[in-house]
Amino acid sequence: MSDKKPGPRKQNIQILAAVIGVVGVLAFLARLPGVSADEAARLATTFRFSVQTLPEAPMPPGGVVFPVNKTAAHMPFYFYQVGASAALGDLDGDGLPNDLCLTDVRTKSMTVGPVPGTGDRYAPFEVDFGPLFDRVTEHPSVCRIADMNEDGLEDIFVAFYGRPPLLLLRRADPGLSPHAPPSMASYAVTELVPGLKERWWTATATFADIDGDGHQDIFVGNYYPDGAEITDANSDRHFEMNSDFTRARNGGKNRIFLYTRSETGAAPSAAYRDAGDVFPDDSARAWTLAVGAADLDRDGLSDIYVANDFGPDQLLLNHSRPGVVRFQELHGESGFFRPSSMVLGHDSFKGMSIDFGDINDDGVFDMFVSNIGSPFALQESHFLWVSTGQQDKLKSGIAPYEDRASDVGVAHSAWAWDARFEDFDNDGVLEIVQATGLVKGTKNRWPDLAQVGGGNDAFVRYQKSWPTFYVGSDVDGSFPNPFWVRSRGGLYADLSATLFPDLKPATRGIAVADVDGDGYPEMVYANFWEDSDYIKNKASGNSFLGLHLLLPAAGGAPAPAATTAHDGHPAWREGTPAIGAFVEIETPDGHKQIRQVDGGNGHSGQRSPEVLFGLGRTDANAAITVRVTWRDLKGALHQDALKLAPGYHTVVLAASQGGNQ
Repeated sequence: MSDKKPGPRKQNIQILAAVIGVVGVLAFLARLPGVSADEAARLATTFRFSVQTLPEAPMPPGGVVFPVNKTAAHMPFYFYQVGASAALGDLDGDGLPNDLCLTDVRTKSMTVGPVPGTGDRYAPFEVDFGPLFDRVTEHPSVCRIADMNEDGLEDIFVAFYGRPPLLLLRRADPGLSPHAPPSMASYAVTELVPGLKERWWTATATFADIDGDGHQDIFVGNYYPDGAEITDANSDRHFEMNSDFTRARNGGKNRIFLYTRSETGAAPSAAYRDAGDVFPDDSARAWTLAVGAADLDRDGLSDIYVANDFGPDQLLLNHSRPGVVRFQELHGESGFFRPSSMVLGHDSFKGMSIDFGDINDDGVFDMFVSNIGSPFALQESHFLWVSTGQQDKLKSGIAPYEDRASDVGVAHSAWAWDARFEDFDNDGVLEIVQATGLVKGTKNRWPDLAQVGGGNDAFVRYQKSWPTFYVGSDVDGSFPNPFWVRSRGGLYADLSATLFPDLKPATRGIAVADVDGDGYPEMVYANFWEDSDYIKNKASGNSFLGLHLLLPAAGGAPAPAATTAHDGHPAWREGTPAIGAFVEIETPDGHKQIRQVDGGNGHSGQRSPEVLFGLGRTDANAAITVRVTWRDLKGALHQDALKLAPGYHTVVLAASQGGNQ
């Protein structure tokens, strides 16, 4: 037997071959899952949309200026990124969510009007905030439609970059006629915090009954530090950027405002009080971009997910009682194959959305969160927090969720914002849509941003450490908004290129509603520094169940002792949306689905409060079991069950004497 060793050249070839083999195996194991072209083509056949560009808001006389603090004159790019927002709802009381509130950074304005194709019911109008708004240093950033004084007339909540939020409360004059067309004169403009002159930089907000008293409270998520004179060109007062990229806690203060009282009539009012320092672990000053509320443990209280930039998101289990807010912060469990950055509550990504939907059919809401998911960028990924079904761990402070975004193919797209679970073809399976794109331009500035992202945390809070960005900069400005559809094998296929060819806006918010009442939801893309888009759903063929879940309106009919239901959409001022109500349905074949009445979850888009369930080919005469859990306006917790046929139904929920505490 020869003991002759191979020569150096042959040894090098053998080593190289071994390395290539190992790298090849690792590359194979690390490849992202995908759906075949044939399967993607099959999935696309059940969807059909049309796209209409929405009119740009008129430019005010004299134009618009975008001033910047003298200490950050090279950074206008950063301070005007937020402000494209859209909300769909029923402002004229015709029973359909066919009215649109839209903000536009370009004109620093907010407009209200009918959705295209829904009739010339009233003239669109630009909201005049009067002396409460300075168009030079402030701009609207978030629009939400909500009945804040519970009188059956939808109002408008507006947050800003540069000041605290304002409330537009619908006047209920004695002679107000049904479906009266709204105009600027229809609203009384009031302050959420009367007399407060402090500058706030609000990026998100949602309505939810946080303390369990039966009334809707408001979560306000702020971004830049309170009081910062960011958009004052005459100021040289220094302010801080994020203190680091992993656990920044020097942003604007998040606040919860608890409902205290309201009045309807010609001079409507809605009063709230600040709940105080209720956020654990100094998290009130995280850099928050999105917030969501959902009842994760079925106790009738809305738990809170806070999506933060420059640090970990937070899942807060709600232990509040009327008038007193108390949260318990939850954390996911680490493991050998699960890095801390992929564990809920420990990530250091750039959370920019949150929405809830049950994708594994276990009767518990799963959660989708947008991050920076760009290829070859900061190497982050989106989160799909899927329930493990071990809800008993909540009591021990453990978040029983694991990230499955990479497993099912939704971990990467681009720089992303709002996201929505929705069943757009009514087959009983939720799709995921997502807003992407930071800014559209001609020069790729990703290298500059990546350099900041990898910089020294000791310097990042100082403006001089940030690179210069001016008009023409591009960061993920030409990616399509993903439209993920689940295949038979459980993987998701992005069908955006097929369903929306050449549509590549830089989008911030996604508003969703069944605008025309046919059971198929539409969308509005609130786009950044370009015209927004209305996405009309033209799918057909599947059955659906649509529910308008209402509580009795103030000054309306007496509260019913038992839950009542009728076919179709709500009558004029029949009730106020039961925000936070939890709904589970079961079809004759045993398939269960869950939804909730949404109060504005996400970044800057809003889903309207009706709930929709796709039923596939379910018979039109089938009896669908519907179970609802809600709190009435006195805070009493109720559960009720109904049998309803496919189609739309209006359900007025019972008052205290008919419920089970």
